[in-house]
Amino acid sequence: MKKKLLLVLSIVLLSQIIGIAQAPVKETAEADTTKQTFWKKHNVKFAAVPIINYDPALELNLAALTNAFFRVNPNDTISPLSMAGAMVGYTTNESWYWALYTKLYLDHDNYRFTLAYGDASVNFQYYEPGIGGFVDFNSLHDLFIVEAQRRVYKRWYLGAKYFNQKIMTSYDLEGESGEPEKQDMTHLGVVLSHDSRDFIYNPHSGDYLNFKTGHYRDAWGSAFDFDKYEFDITKFFSLSKTEVIAARATALVATGDVPFEGQYVVGRDDIRGYTNGKHRAEQVYNIQAEYRWNFYKKFGMVGFAGVATAVDSPGEIKFKDLLPGAGVGLRYMAIPSEKINIGMDVAVGQDDWGLYFRIAETFGDK
Repeated sequence: MKKKLLLVLSIVLLSQIIGIAQAPVKETAEADTTKQTFWKKHNVKFAAVPIINYDPALELNLAALTNAFFRVNPNDTISPLSMAGAMVGYTTNESWYWALYTKLYLDHDNYRFTLAYGDASVNFQYYEPGIGGFVDFNSLHDLFIVEAQRRVYKRWYLGAKYFNQKIMTSYDLEGESGEPEKQDMTHLGVVLSHDSRDFIYNPHSGDYLNFKTGHYRDAWGSAFDFDKYEFDITKFFSLSKTEVIAARATALVATGDVPFEGQYVVGRDDIRGYTNGKHRAEQVYNIQAEYRWNFYKKFGMVGFAGVATAVDSPGEIKFKDLLPGAGVGLRYMAIPSEKINIGMDVAVGQDDWGLYFRIAETFGDK
């Protein structure tokens, strides 16, 4: 009930901010949009992709992902297209998930807001060296996120985030007794970013830097007391009108009394090719590069490679333990005016692999 109330209040607050932040439409004949439909007035465009994945941990993953791209203020041509979307999915290992989310760009890109809400029941696994194998576990997630940023200098943005997560984890272990308890993983944090990308959803030049903190404290409901620091930087190099190289480095660090649910797992976009959850620790570091080529009209392809490591302190990083990952993907430009692609990647890692369906490119907004 508390989270639903926060969701309603956040939507009301965002609607008020939009009204304040957006410049009024001039009352001229040229600006008269009364005869236009809502969809045309706000330049609404849709992109959808079915997801049919398979990996050893989640097995067959069937899902649908739909995004709507639009202009909050039709007269604001400086701000990138805002986005609102929904996803729902089910896997044959009996996991399920759904989420609603939006990313708003306002007032000539002076304000940026993120709002997300979702639930999930995930049957996953972690690797236990003591037994030399995997241990199955289930996590029930109830998640609510609000993030707001304001441009403070040129392309620098500063803001804050509120992350509320209720999570209940149960392990498939012999001799386990008692019912698992729902834990509160609420944190507050600071968000700092620099964004000089020429296109938000498919950059050809510029850079994108993010630094986010998360402070879990009893004062705002967290059952644990620890901190997270997440840093990523991506640089885009234009080779030609149809070729781009994206280079990315990421550091994910948790400190303090870090619970199992607060650890990081190697995988996802930062290093594709890892899906089984084996490489898990309090710190994860990744380096990856991707070549993008629009080879024919709306069709394109990508090739990528990188390395990652999962450790509990930087002193544990060893060259021989680095985890390589590489793969290729196909792209189709679903919204040419904003260069928004949909596509699919396949990647292999060390004794692992993954298949990824997506709307927009990797290394985008987080």
